[in-house]
This record gives sequence, structure tokens and C-alpha cells, in this order.
Amino acid sequence: MSHVHVSRRLTPGGDSSIKAYVQKGALLFLDDLPAFSKAVEAETELVFDFASVTSLNTNFSQRSALYLILNIKEENSSDPNNLLYLTEQKAFLCSKTPPPPESFETFRALLARPYGLSTVLAFLTLHKVLDSYRAKLESLTSQAREMEQNFDPAGHRNITLEFERLDDRLEEFHDLLLKLQERGIKQVDAEFISFDYSVLVAEVDSLEGRCRRRISVLMELARDREIQMSTQLNHRIQRLTEVMRILTALTVILMVPTLVASHFGMNFTNMPELNASWAYPAVVVVQVAVIGLGVILFKKMGWL
Repeated sequence: MSHVHVSRRLTPGGDSSIKAYVQKGALLFLDDLPAFSKAVEAETELVFDFASVTSLNTNFSQRSALYLILNIKEENSSDPNNLLYLTEQKAFLCSKTPPPPESFETFRALLARPYGLSTVLAFLTLHKVLDSYRAKLESLTSQAREMEQNFDPAGHRNITLEFERLDDRLEEFHDLLLKLQERGIKQVDAEFISFDYSVLVAEVDSLEGRCRRRISVLMELARDREIQMSTQLNHRIQRLTEVMRILTALTVILMVPTLVASHFGMNFTNMPELNASWAYPAVVVVQVAVIGLGVILFKKMGWL
């Protein structure tokens, strides 16, 4: 079995105990899924469709008396999956960014115990995934704060969906941690590092709380925006109603003078008022009186 990928990552500054595990073939890091599948098959004679596991958009776990398979999704486009195959003496990880060698140093005593290597590798991988969720949350939070200053409906919808997706991912990750912590899975014996697992669970709880609070803030922002837009629309409707009322009043006021003027605009032979000297002044007075009466009436009604 080739250890080319392992030696490249672990030799510089690596811990001697980790090198020993690598030399024994007990610890293997690969960034290529076909090579990972072949390595697991060569060491364990297990044939498993790992490609179907990594294609799932969710975390996955399968265990037997001899092994545990974990597929843990990560919030990182360059390394979306962390695929682990864990047994009592061997621990394989398929990932583009495995835990650094120095991270194993804290658990030196645990590595020599049965299932110690698999427990440590699983914990370090889980911690790395949690770091990716934390980084994603910080990035989204920064975008959300900018959104509070410059609201954009399309951007708000997208970032809200991103927060909701991250919240689902955190909840799923939390469930996986509790499963590993509470069900007594021997390949990942949380009792060996119970305090570390408790801290990990607490950090996930904190991230979930922050994520959900931010979702609530975004929802309140959307409601405030909706109320603001509704208020502005109501003001426009109210203004339009006032304009229409004024125009209606003016139309009614001018309707009678217009009717009188149209009467005198007719051309008939027998129209005696055309020969009366008082007719024109009388018509003008009547028109002015009607307009004045209309203005007074509509002002009392509140239409002007």
C-alpha cells in the first residue's frame, strides 16, 4: 500500500509516534477517493461503494463489529467531504486537508490504547469540520451586517437561505456528535476524551444559537422592510385619493358654468337673450356665483 500522500504531509516537523503509525500502515491519509477505496480493500478485504456515500448531501455513518465508516460534510468548496474508515488498529481518512501532525501530540497517551487511533482521528476530523462551520458563520454574519445597512431583497433572500442551510448542517452535525458520544461506539470511544467531546458539543450549541439568532434578525429586518414598503404604498394611495377627490370637486364646480357657456354658444335664430344688453353680464355673474358656491360647499365637505 502506497503512503505517498501521508509522507508528504506528516514528515516535515511530524511527531515520531505519528510516523510510526504511518510506517505500520495504521494511519493513512489520502486525497483521492479511488486510491482510498483501493487502500481500504487491500488492508481489510472490504469492498464498499464509497463514491455513493460521498455523493450524499448529508452526513453518513455505518458501523459493524469490525469497522465504522463516517462521511462528514464540510463547509468548504475545496474539501466538501471527510471520509473515514476506522477499525481497532487502523484509521484511514480521505480528505484534501487532514489534521496536522502536531494536533496528535495532545493525545499521545491515547494513541497506544485499543481504538485510540480511530478515536483521535475522528475527533480531530470533527473539530476541523466544526472550524469550517465557524468560518462559514462568520462570513455570513459579515454579509448580514452589510445587509442591515443596505437592504437588497434578492440578497436578503439568498443570505437567509444560506443561514437556514447552515443551521440544518449544524443540527445534523450536532446529532452526529451526540450519536458518537452517547451510543458507545467503540471505534470512536468518546469516554477516552469526554471533556474534549463536551467542549465540541458546547461549541456546536453556541454556533447553532448564533445562527438561529441571526436568522431571527434577518426575518425581523424583512418584516420591517415590508412594513416600511407598505407604509410608503399607503401614503401614495392616500395622496392619489386626495388628488382624485380635488379633481372630482373641480370637475363638479366647473360643470354648471360650462353648461351655461355651452348654452350661449348655440346658434339658433330665435334666441332673444342675445339681443338683451344685460344677458352677458348676467351669465358671467351666474358663473362666478356657481363657482363660488361650489368651492364653499366642497370645502365644508373636506374635498378641497
